[in-house]
Amino acid sequence: MVRRTKAEAESTRAAILDAAEVLFFQHGVSRTTLEKIAVAANVTRGAIYWHFENKADLFNAMMERVRLPFQTMLTELDNDTNAEPFAQLQQLFTNGLQLIAASEQKQRVLTIVFHRCEYIDELNPAVTKQDELDAQTVAVMQRAFERAAAAGTLREGVSPALAANAMHMYVGGIISNFLLRPQQCDLQQHAPALINTMLQGLKNP
Repeated sequence: MVRRTKAEAESTRAAILDAAEVLFFQHGVSRTTLEKIAVAANVTRGAIYWHFENKADLFNAMMERVRLPFQTMLTELDNDTNAEPFAQLQQLFTNGLQLIAASEQKQRVLTIVFHRCEYIDELNPAVTKQDELDAQTVAVMQRAFERAAAAGTLREGVSPALAANAMHMYVGGIISNFLLRPQQCDLQQHAPALINTMLQGLKNP
């Protein structure tokens, strides 16, 4: 009985997240109420509050479903301090872009974040969490570029901090534009060249 109850609770939670993801994508976050999510998920509002404190908590849980692979890749890069930094970054961002290109769910959730999310007070906790993850990503890249600088492979006159921020903005721009106009390029095929183009500009000639 306990196992079935736990499985049912997990199924209900997943149904709520699936419904929220679709509605956030279709209508934007601020226009999507918990009542609408409950109806779409075929649950009561009480069921939503059983699993989530509020819309921001639900939004953050939706994000966690797509964040994990990227966080895992970042951790692996940060822990492998003996590998060549530019090769690490090439692989990290190529894999990341190709994951996005291959997954409709990741594209949907990232579209919500980039283009359907109004940064209003109601979502402040979720926005703060995303800001923390962005800062973590930049910090991991900065440490990789610091290793590159120590090895003499980072372009002279470019600081590790500047390189990390430039890379973060560049990849963010690729993702944002791809989500708006996926027909611009075959991201799965061209991801390696897109990342290599940027990294070559940061590498010591």
